[in-house]
Amino acid sequence: MAKAKKKYGLDTFNKEYSVDVEATYGGLTYLDTIASERFNYEDTETGAIYDSQAELDKEQPDKNLQKVENTHKIEQLYVQVYSEVQKDNMDIRVPLDFDDTKFKMNDRVRLTGKVIARLQTGTKRVEVTTANGRTRQEVVPDYYFTVSSEGLGKVSDHSTAPAPQPPKPKEESQKK
Repeated sequence: MAKAKKKYGLDTFNKEYSVDVEATYGGLTYLDTIASERFNYEDTETGAIYDSQAELDKEQPDKNLQKVENTHKIEQLYVQVYSEVQKDNMDIRVPLDFDDTKFKMNDRVRLTGKVIARLQTGTKRVEVTTANGRTRQEVVPDYYFTVSSEGLGKVSDHSTAPAPQPPKPKEESQKK
């Protein structure tokens, strides 16, 4: 049986897309570097290890039989920047060997190398008002983009235009 090619839907967008950084984010200001550490989620009854708490909860709902352990290994590294266009802080994923020692808070920076966006799926809680006027919490699907860059560079504050010259004093040519 031949598999039909999907033209639309989540699978279509679950690719890497190049980003026009200047148009999308404008000027960026460096805030901080954040490391995301790896955790192991273990079912102590069976000894199985899972990648996320949600997977463990699905297989082992009894919290007394769960063990969560921080491996202290950096799994992902993010640079937090402020975007002038988005008017918000953003976490940009960078390679694990990224050196943040040359950046200080509030440095003007630019994303370097290949910059890509990926569509991610998740869930969020929302309050829903029912027909009888009551409200309840529901978990609904949520979609968002994550951005990654091959690196980060400082933007120099030096202008290439020559500095303005002070006006020359005028000489009086009229004599009385």
